This record gives sequence, structure tokens and C-alpha cells, in this order.
Amino acid sequence: MMGFPDRTDSDKMQYAEIILPVPLNGTFTYAVPEGTSIGIGQRVLVSLGRSKMYVGIVMTLHQNEPKDYKVKPILQVMDTKPIVTEQQLKQWQWISDYYLSPIGEVYKAALPGGLKAEDGYRPKTETYVRLTKQYQSVTALHIALNVLARAKAQLDMFTEYLALSGWDQIDDIETSTDSQFQEITREELLNVSGGSAASLKLLEKRQMLECYEVEVGRLNHGGPYRPELVKPLSEAQQNAYNQILLSMMQKQVTLLHGVTSSGKTEIYIHLIQRALERKEQVLFLMPEIALTVQMMQRLQHVFGDRLGIYHSRYSDAERVEIWQRQLSDNPYDVILGARSAVFLPFQRLGLVIVDEEHETSYKQQDPAPRYHARSVAIMLGKPVLLGTATPSIESYHNAKTGKYGLVELKERYQGIEMPEIQVVDTADLQHRKMMTGTFSPLLLTRMREALERGEQVILFQNRRGFAPVVECRQCGWVPTCQHCDVSLTYHRQMNQLTCHYCGYTYRIPTECPCCGSTDLRTRGYGTEKIEEQIRDIFPDAHIARMDLDTTRTHNAYERIISDFSAGRTNILIGTQMISKGLDFDNVSVVGIINADAMLNYPDFRAYEHAFMMMAQVSGRAGRKNKRGLVILQTKQKDVPVIRQVVHNDYTALYQNMVAERQAFRYPPYYHLVYIYLRHRQDTTVNTAAIEMGSRLQQWFGSRVLGPDKPSVAKVKSQNIRKLVLKLENGIDMKKVREYLLLAQSQILADKRYLSLQVYYDVDPL
Repeated sequence: MMGFPDRTDSDKMQYAEIILPVPLNGTFTYAVPEGTSIGIGQRVLVSLGRSKMYVGIVMTLHQNEPKDYKVKPILQVMDTKPIVTEQQLKQWQWISDYYLSPIGEVYKAALPGGLKAEDGYRPKTETYVRLTKQYQSVTALHIALNVLARAKAQLDMFTEYLALSGWDQIDDIETSTDSQFQEITREELLNVSGGSAASLKLLEKRQMLECYEVEVGRLNHGGPYRPELVKPLSEAQQNAYNQILLSMMQKQVTLLHGVTSSGKTEIYIHLIQRALERKEQVLFLMPEIALTVQMMQRLQHVFGDRLGIYHSRYSDAERVEIWQRQLSDNPYDVILGARSAVFLPFQRLGLVIVDEEHETSYKQQDPAPRYHARSVAIMLGKPVLLGTATPSIESYHNAKTGKYGLVELKERYQGIEMPEIQVVDTADLQHRKMMTGTFSPLLLTRMREALERGEQVILFQNRRGFAPVVECRQCGWVPTCQHCDVSLTYHRQMNQLTCHYCGYTYRIPTECPCCGSTDLRTRGYGTEKIEEQIRDIFPDAHIARMDLDTTRTHNAYERIISDFSAGRTNILIGTQMISKGLDFDNVSVVGIINADAMLNYPDFRAYEHAFMMMAQVSGRAGRKNKRGLVILQTKQKDVPVIRQVVHNDYTALYQNMVAERQAFRYPPYYHLVYIYLRHRQDTTVNTAAIEMGSRLQQWFGSRVLGPDKPSVAKVKSQNIRKLVLKLENGIDMKKVREYLLLAQSQILADKRYLSLQVYYDVDPL
């Protein structure tokens, strides 16, 4: 432990408020050792408790000595320059305040893992081979060749090295330097020479060749910036582009409502080019990693090395390198990324594009902070363009009431028609026994015709796995997770039952534990089952499936999308991943297998989300000079939202939704805060939830609903209760936060609730 010398009043001790990656509110005060150079945004090593060591971030510096406890010293300053900007720290604080999450949780979400650990990041190196100093002369080389005359494998490798290094082209080898030799990697030498690692080791032992490490970047190289490849805009696109520029002069946020395949991406490219001409950086957000694959190719074609990619499927080391580059003198001008890219440091950010702004993937669910990337992007304070064919009700409401600018693009690019949507009543077909599995005769006929014409098909089913339920046909028993309050999904390819909440897997039972019957059958359809049935129906088709199970590996997205784009597969089956903005030129038929699963979801946003998914996946159909076809299978053909999808009538959907939302106190007229309590004991969490609800009702009155059990009331052996807070727009959210945290602290102060967890979901989706 460091000691500190006595100081005069004019030479006060300096203290630092440190953000630590722990789920506790506030910062932690540490003393700055005398003579230590330290700045806001730098990393420091500190101890917490008796033995825990953490890497923290300096939030503020001051000279106010804490009176209530002994202050520990900072053990080490780990950076010479800040790795987090002051603007980012303000962003973290806003997220912490708004989403009711400790700032340490924000820090954990924001920084790549390698920057949060004392030795978590290691630069990537590659092994190179070079001639040793003692053999850098003609005489020495002749000696080496004579020595190796009886060791053929070593001789072949040595002469191959000399050929690759270009030593014979150097005028005076005796006065040459290493930089004059062609650099050769160890891997290249082994591949070209056909030699073994053992031969190279022997050459090293003879001190003829030596291996050395060179730090290399992990980041992709996209080639030069080629502005000449930017395509001219159509008349409709140009009008929209001009309106966006005008709107950005008057509003911070502009909503671009453009129908599917209207060419929003080309408008984005022109806006990015304009920003680069103004020496500004651009953040381009997309909701799904799958989408960044296609968009990366389009943007890299134009912007080359000026484009960086950032999302969670990149290795931690790759994300560290991008973070560090953004702090350097040569940062990427354009960052394309998923949700977490909002946390990157920017030095001259001038534009934020949020594509598919309606997507729920922008909302972080677990763990905390449960932030919405769209809201965080807006809080960056730069011009923001929200783009989508199906706006969220909140964003469209903001645009219609004048808070946001609104630009509409109502025609598809190059005159492509909107798809024809035919509704199939599967209830009637099932009654008449005309369904083949889950496929209607019309869907199978249109698929067959498309394949015969050399066209492609997309099948959409928003449920992965083989079947959502296994059931005993004798007594109705259904296997459920022992840790969660949910039924298990059958995954045939892995031959196991899986809980989609905790990930726990189970063997498939051979008999019912309740009645002993062996008649256990699957019920319902997941993407895996649809894939199996389609392979039976179309044995000659090339089929791919895109869902969470098939896209776990690093390059799975790229492979599936590349194969479908190139025509190597002609039927693509998938979950909502395939509904989002992917562009394929040869898709003529889209099948929505079961619309009812989306319509029957117990949530006030169910119809909104169902419309969005069906409209978006429908937009994948159609190409130039040929209208696409969508077969929409449902048992509820008379539900208004089905009619709205068929006619692409977003306005009708919006009008229906806002009327309901206003009547029942939902967004966009009210803010929602969900308050969750978790505990292993159901009786304990129930009592705590009742007490917390009672405390909150003293302050918020009828704005508090519950407590109730959520639809899934047990996850990972934790029993859950939920309170709902409905807050009218304009309410003092700072005061709301104070009351919530006060109620939480009062509940947790009770010894009965020491292991109780309380957390919040602000603006839930």
C-alpha cells in the first residue's frame, strides 16, 4: 500500500472518480499518487474490497477528500492518452440515468473486453523469416550451401528462401540491410518450399535463418476510395435526397419512409459522400449482423479503406483494434455496425444513419444496460436519418407531429412493382385435408413454377428448431425446462430438446413420465422442420436455412447470403433474419408460412410487429420487369392487419394503433417502465413485489400496474414478478428515477431480500 507525504493546503491531494465494471450505482473514489500524470478517460488499475482488482475509467478529478472512509490509492495508470472521450463519458452517464442502469454496466457494454482487462488484449503478430547477420555475405552463403549439400530438405528450403527474398538482386550483399530483402512469412516459406517445420527448425539451429514476430492488423483492407462509382440518383431519389438535406437544416432527426426496394441505400451513399467531402465522419447503424454483410460489400465498393465494420461477431481483438484506430490520427471515416457501434469514439462525427429504424434488434435486452441504439444515436446530438419501409409507431408519430422531419419515397427503384400478396385460409384447407404438412397447394405450386423458371424462393417462419412442443398423445404431458417456466423446443439435427431461455439441453424422453405412453409426438413447425419437409417435396432444390442455429460461426452469415445471392441455393428458409432489408435480384416467390404465431402474441405491439415483419419479408419479392408474389398463410384472414399488409397500407395501421394506444395509455402517448424482481424463492419475490408496488403507488398512484407474473415467470431458476409504470409524456423523469431508486434501496435494505434482484426495462419492446 502506498503512503502519501504531508501536504499543505495549497498542495492538496488529488482524487479521481473511477467507473468500475460492477453492477453498483455511482463511481468509486481513489487517491491519485503524488507525481502521477492522469487524465479523464484514461484506464487505471485499482483494488476493490480485499482482493478484487479492476480496470476502471477516470470519470472526473477533484480535491474533495471523502470523510466517511479511508481512500485507497490508484495502483497504476495504464494509458498515456485517454481511451474514452469526454463526449463518450457524457453518453454513458445519459444511458445510466435514462435506462436506470449502473454506469459500470454501461462501461461493460461499451468497451471491448480487451480494454477492460489488465492483459486482455494482445496485438496480432505474424512470424517472418530472415537471413541471419553472419550469413549476409557471398562467402558465407557459399559456405552455407556447402554445409547443406548432404541435407537435401534443408538445402531446398534454404535456396527457396534465397529465391523468395531476392538476395541475388542486391548489388552489395555485404552492406545490405534487412529492409532490402523481400519480407517472407514463415507460412509462405513452408508452403512454397513444400518443406517441413522441422527443416526450418534445423536451419534456425544452424543459425542460418531466424524467425521473428511482426505486429499485423486484424482489420480488413477495402481498397481505395472511388467516388466515381457512386451511381446517379433517380428523379424520385434525388427529390428525397434534397428534402432530407432541407430537413436536416431544420430538425436534428429526419425519418425517411421509403417503400421496400425504393433505393434508400443509394440515398445513404450520396449522404455519406457529402459528409466525407465536408471532412465529417459517419456512423451507419444496421439492426442485424446479417444485413451488414450485403451493405459492407456495397459501401466498400465505393468507400474502400475509409469504411470500418464493427459488431459482436468480430473477435474481441478486432474490436479493440477498431476502437484504437478511431482514437488515432487516421480513423475510419465511415463505421458500419450493429447496435454496439454507438459506443465507438468519434472525433468529427457529422451524420448518423439508422437503417431499418423500426427493428426491435436495436433494443438491448439482457444483460443491462437495456438501451435502444436508436435513442442513444439521437442523443449523440448530430444529424440523424432514420430509414425504413415500416416506421415504428413512435418514430412516425414524432414525424407527423413535427418533432422529426419526414421524407417519403413511395415508388420502387426502376419501376419495380410492389408484390402481389395472396392470402390463403389454412383453417379451411386443413378442414378439407388439403394441406401438405404446413404448406398450402397454392404455395407449393407457385414454388415449383418459380424453380422451373430458374427463380428463387424465400420461406419465412419466425420460429427456429424442428418443433416448438413435444407432447404425449395419451395424456397431454409436455416436457418443460427444469430451470425456466417454458416448454422445450425439439432440435432434430442435434437430436435434443433445448430451452431457448437458458440454453439448457435435455435428452428426448422415450416414454411419458406421467402415463408411461411411448406415443410422444412433435407439435408445431420450426425452420428446421420446414427445411426437412421442403427437401422431401423438392429433392433437387438447393436449400439453405438462416436462423440462430445456422449462423453461430464467424462467417456463416456471409456464406449463406453469398450462396443465395450467387444462385448456388434457390430456396432460403429463415426466421426474422431474412425479413430485414436483404436485396436479392432473383426472388419471385415469398411464402409466409404461419402469420398467426405473430398475430397471437400477448403484447400491445403484436399487430405492429406482425405488420412490419410481413411487409418487410414481402418486400424481398420482385425484380425488374416482373412482379413478385407473396403467399400469406393464415387462419385469421379477416384480421385488419392482414388486409393492411395485403394493401401495404401503413397509414391505416398507424391510425388504428395510435387510437388504441391513446385510449389505453401506451406509447407514443405514454412512457413505459417495466420493473422486474427476481429471486429463487417464489414466495419471497411475490412478497417483495407487493411491497415495492405499494411503495410506488404512494408516489405514482394509478400509474402503477401489478405486480403480475410475466408470460415467462421463471428463468434460470429465478422466479420473476413484474410491475408496470405508465408515465405521461412530459413527466419529470429525473424525479421518477429518484423515486424508483429510493423504493429499490428501501426494499433491498430488508434482510429478507438480501439476494433479491431488481432491474428496469425503460421503453420496452
